[in-house]
Amino acid sequence: MFGIGEKFDLTHAVYAREGSAFFLIENYYSHLLQLSSYKPGAWLDSNPFLFNLRAFLGEREMPYTYHGDPGSMKLTCMTGQLELIFTYNEYARILGTGGLSLMLEASRYKPGAPAVDGACHGVCTLPDGTTELSWSTYGKLRLNPLKGSVKVETEQNDVGEYTAVKLTLLPDANGESDFALHEDMIEIPALPKSYPAPEELRKDGFERYASFRQNYRKPAEGFEQLFNYASHTVWARRTKPGAGGIYKSPMILMHYEYLGEGFSWQQSFNGMAMLNNPKEGWRQICTMFEYQNEQTGQLPGNVGFLTANAGIQPPIQGFALDYLIQHCGDSFLTREECEKMYPKFAKWLDFWVTYRSAGRGDVVQINSPNDSGWDDATIFADGFPTVNPDLMAFMIDLLEATGRLAEGCGKNAEAEEYYARSKCLLQILLDEHWDGDRFVTMHNGKPVKSLSIAGFQPIILGKKLPQNIIDRITEQLLEEDNYLTEIGLASESLRSANSDYGTSTFVHGRVVAPVQLFMCAGLNLAGKKKEAAYIARRFCRCSQERGCILGFPPRTDVYPATGKPVFITPGPVASDGWPWSSWNACSNLTLITSVIPEDE
Repeated sequence: MFGIGEKFDLTHAVYAREGSAFFLIENYYSHLLQLSSYKPGAWLDSNPFLFNLRAFLGEREMPYTYHGDPGSMKLTCMTGQLELIFTYNEYARILGTGGLSLMLEASRYKPGAPAVDGACHGVCTLPDGTTELSWSTYGKLRLNPLKGSVKVETEQNDVGEYTAVKLTLLPDANGESDFALHEDMIEIPALPKSYPAPEELRKDGFERYASFRQNYRKPAEGFEQLFNYASHTVWARRTKPGAGGIYKSPMILMHYEYLGEGFSWQQSFNGMAMLNNPKEGWRQICTMFEYQNEQTGQLPGNVGFLTANAGIQPPIQGFALDYLIQHCGDSFLTREECEKMYPKFAKWLDFWVTYRSAGRGDVVQINSPNDSGWDDATIFADGFPTVNPDLMAFMIDLLEATGRLAEGCGKNAEAEEYYARSKCLLQILLDEHWDGDRFVTMHNGKPVKSLSIAGFQPIILGKKLPQNIIDRITEQLLEEDNYLTEIGLASESLRSANSDYGTSTFVHGRVVAPVQLFMCAGLNLAGKKKEAAYIARRFCRCSQERGCILGFPPRTDVYPATGKPVFITPGPVASDGWPWSSWNACSNLTLITSVIPEDE
């Protein structure tokens, strides 16, 4: 799926698999594969827990090509092959043939940076023949030789700090090697007395991936390749519970190499794509509630291997549930599920109306961009706090979803109250924020002048909106070179002098996956299925051609509104060096399995 001769390599994608913390990436500068783990949460450009993979035949370094699939990653040289099999457990198997050795060399991603820089606290060969590395707060590695042996080379400075660490996995007398590479954030537990055969481990990867794909409906014709890459991207970032961390049920990480955490928005985005298994989709939507603050009702913005972040992200869960129900029915909402989740949804709703209150009942305000998800949008040009129609739309859906859950467990009076509050907030949205063309953000009671596409996000309310508003939003979203580009919808109008696709922008003009999901899913819910599919095809074709990257610049020459040249920063970290993301992948999965097919 990834490698030489394939459509995509690992310079921006990573090779990983469900349940394993290990990942591989191709270094942008050296083009060597590098091995690391998502568990420490270190960003790739500053991560010391990173190892070059170098192949040798005797003392001679051998170039290799690589190819990865759900079963394993194979490194092929002229004289043999090396193979890494990541497993659902806390270890990987490393195999070799043809007399090849594999060196794990501590390195950094950027050239010129110190290879270890004090992060390694010890390398030791233990009495049982295993070799252990203690990597400070980044965890431990232990190599267990099943066939072959480990050669350790280290260098230290005059104060005893490691400055270089090399572990070479040597073959046995028959030219073959087999090692188990264990990882743990704290302490390596007792090693297994025996290990499954490699063919069983490869088979397990293929079977788990095939099983996971069954969560989704078939993709629209012509998008089969995108479906393969997107579903694998999501599956490969799916955690397993425990393994020493705080994950209580499978979550889906944003990235491995940068944001190796489960983010609140994405859990719901992933859930609403699972239309072939709405029960699993609902479970995915509910994962963040496992970390809900019992006092305030707050959900964390993101959950890492060891910690849950105190920040928040917008209450998308009601919208995701609405989409799931509209496309699958609500049979998955059993009385038991409603009784479990109703109080949790009610607490989450209370958090917003208590801690983000604008002083008017269910009208809430935004105190920082993170509260809305529109990180750098022009809707915040006048400062904070703001009252945002995009957040109001989420609240309207959340109120309705909470009412639905209350009704599902027999609390009909409470349900009616939530439904009434939802309708009341909708009326405020229509009366105070619709200006005839868009929904406007208010700051100190005055509308913010902005050409951000955030002004159309209430389209997620679908047929709850009046038809004239649905028609006007649709008309503007379909207007070429306003928001609509060849690759999808720009987050800021191309006619805006504030549009920027530069080094560190997110929704200041780029064509980003969540915008396509909100607008296209919203149009779909509003009955504009043909129009939704028309827009979705553009973005999905771009992703199929260029990869599951979160955002793309709509232009690379000049900004249409100003004529100023566009500067796209090269390299792996900024701008078009954005890595593959499960956020793009799950957005595309919704678009190609429900939005586009429903027009066909």
